[in-house]
Amino acid sequence: MKKSAIVICLLWAGACFAQAQNVVSGTVTDRQGNPVPGAKVVIAGGTESVITELDGTFRLESQDPAKKVQVFYSGMQPKKQTVKPDMVIRLSRTNLWNRKPDKAGWLVGVQAAFPEPGVSNSSFGLMLGRVKNFGWYVKGVYSPAASTDIDYVAYPDDSDLISYWTTGQDKRSFYSVSAGLAARLHCPVHLYLGAGYADRKVAWQLADGTYARNTDYSYSGVALDYGLMLRLGKFTVNGGTIMCIADGFNFVGNVGVGVCF
Repeated sequence: MKKSAIVICLLWAGACFAQAQNVVSGTVTDRQGNPVPGAKVVIAGGTESVITELDGTFRLESQDPAKKVQVFYSGMQPKKQTVKPDMVIRLSRTNLWNRKPDKAGWLVGVQAAFPEPGVSNSSFGLMLGRVKNFGWYVKGVYSPAASTDIDYVAYPDDSDLISYWTTGQDKRSFYSVSAGLAARLHCPVHLYLGAGYADRKVAWQLADGTYARNTDYSYSGVALDYGLMLRLGKFTVNGGTIMCIADGFNFVGNVGVGVCF
């Protein structure tokens, strides 16, 4: 008889414990401790949910023991928290620096590259990609002056002779194509890194009207493309460097603006 009573008590205690494990209760507040009424509390990985009361409290029953809950409220960052007795869940206001993208978006932007200091002979192009936490992009820039044919003839290496034979006029061109990956470092900052090809030509006009390539400023070869991008709502701003690895390291500044949709 005593053994039966003990077994019944243990079963009853186990049932009560299991039921207690399936009941989640707590309070949702903001960072200042003010209650947040109307917040949605969901069992993580389940379908059960409840709305917080005027004082921010909630009580939620689930079919299976709950390990974590998620809380959603308009204008605040969603939060996931491990279940514990009478827990307090503090929500933070959504702002530029903590607003995580909810879905991947297409990126289209205009780009400008500057093969030399200043804005003279700048190159223009486009950047296309798809980004969220991780993504990809392709980019190309091109100087309109590159469409002009340049007759590259050899010139003497002596600098005095160069000064004597040149007229002071020149022609310049630049183009670059690249593709790579983009990764979110922290809202709203993304890092992009890619590789491609770059070509830079500079030619001086000689006294006879022909153009001689200036090998000190001309280069072509494999290029690395890297920089940072800010995703500001539907708009993006990026800045970085196109580094051509040919005859040393040649750095070209690159900036751009775009839209996400």
